[in-house]
Amino acid sequence: MHRMMLRSCLALAIGLLASTAAAADCPALQVRHPQGNYIVPGVKGDIPYSGDLALDAYVQRDGTSRPSVVVIHGGEWTSGSRTAHVGQLLELVTGAGYNWFSVDYRLAGLAGIDASLDDLRSAVAFIRCHARDFGIDGRRLVLLGEDSGAHLAALLATERPAGVVGAILIGGYYDLSHVAAAAADPALLARATPQVRPAMMPILVVHGGDDTEAPPETAVGYCDLVSGAGGQCRYVEVRGASHRSENWYPSQWHYKQEIAAWLAATSGVPLRAVRPPAAGPLRKNILYNPSTGLRLDAFAPPKAAAPVPAVIVVHGGGWEAGDKVTYVTPIFAPLATAGLAWFSIDYRLTPAATNADQLEDLRRAIAFVRAQHARYNIDPARIFLLGESASGQMVAQIAAEDSGLAGVVSFYGIYDFEAMVTDASPRSLLARLFRRTVLDDAARAVMRRYSPLHQAHVGMPPLLLVNGTGERLWAQAQAYAARLQELGINHEVIAIDGAPHGMENWEGHPEWMLYKERVTDWILRVARRPGV
Repeated sequence: MHRMMLRSCLALAIGLLASTAAAADCPALQVRHPQGNYIVPGVKGDIPYSGDLALDAYVQRDGTSRPSVVVIHGGEWTSGSRTAHVGQLLELVTGAGYNWFSVDYRLAGLAGIDASLDDLRSAVAFIRCHARDFGIDGRRLVLLGEDSGAHLAALLATERPAGVVGAILIGGYYDLSHVAAAAADPALLARATPQVRPAMMPILVVHGGDDTEAPPETAVGYCDLVSGAGGQCRYVEVRGASHRSENWYPSQWHYKQEIAAWLAATSGVPLRAVRPPAAGPLRKNILYNPSTGLRLDAFAPPKAAAPVPAVIVVHGGGWEAGDKVTYVTPIFAPLATAGLAWFSIDYRLTPAATNADQLEDLRRAIAFVRAQHARYNIDPARIFLLGESASGQMVAQIAAEDSGLAGVVSFYGIYDFEAMVTDASPRSLLARLFRRTVLDDAARAVMRRYSPLHQAHVGMPPLLLVNGTGERLWAQAQAYAARLQELGINHEVIAIDGAPHGMENWEGHPEWMLYKERVTDWILRVARRPGV
């Protein structure tokens, strides 16, 4: 009897010690941003999982029976965030009916991948230890990485972490011998090259057929090695596609169906209709132009006592790629937390559409927002435009024709086509945007007509130009600012020292993040001006 009691007490003590250790290894679940990530409604946002690192979580209404996808952003090991580079992927996984967790991790270049992998291991462990709290099955997790995130996912998949049953690798790196840091350090090259072991977990490799940064043959070779070692690896090549999936054209988006079908086959959970989240301040896929089928996402601040200013957000992508959740996602939260309404729009892309078509789409979006101002509790006299890169040209061009706008924000825009166009080849801007096949005086006249630098005039609304100084379009911003100064047009310039092209590439760099506060401060300040 005494021996049995001793065993019982010992077992209880061991159980208590195990529980204490588990609790110590499992930080408390804290949702610091109940409004989510402003990309998908119903997200639990900014959940710390290790120190200052955080993740976002989305769980379907019947999430326990569905696998969960751990999304690992890219950014060449030095930039990006849980909301940058991955907007289309989060929408894809949500629409396919799966739960997901989008993760931040330390960014220290390829040489710092050990720290990045430690963070991802911690994230997976955190998700599993809080599986019951999230309402998911912690035994069915799938890694999904893009660019350098796919490389990290491949390294992690080799370890077969508990609960991880598969991996999706989009545009990953499998041969690092051409990456400068790895080529200069044989030990790093060996440590950072994804290895293959017997009986690997099922893997889907999706790769651009015209990828010059990570040639497709390296992806094919990796998949062959996995299959040769007794694992399951499916290779999907996206013909004509470049390295980053966010830059792939809509005609190449069939890869999304491939991912959804692979998830269904691998998880054993068939594709089925998903229940949308309850209505909230973020509303998705609102039809704003029935004739073209174009849609927008809208965020309206809850419980605003009076109508608020609104910002129409227009994505970039070289006039040929992207959508309303690509490139521009880092600006959503700053606008929302500043108490501003915002509308992120789709517009027609080349080669099907011309620049004139795209500008007309933007005009229709402005008209829609003005007409629907009461529905979203916005002030129609305080509507701003915000564009970036290609759409920087679009919003600045509209600023020259719509004096009813309260203001315009242009990130690293193109303001002078003549300074960029040197030929009339089929892939040139001249051919794609203006359907011109000869670079002559008539073509130059057309380019000037669509160049904000040449269309600027007295009486335009205030403009804010935001540009990194570490890219070629900084010269265009300086020339356009000089023209605005010459005309006496109210404008300001935010120059971000050393920053490259693309706000999504500024993520993970605290020294470049001040632009968010400065942009929203400018919008609020202009919105308070008399007469606005």
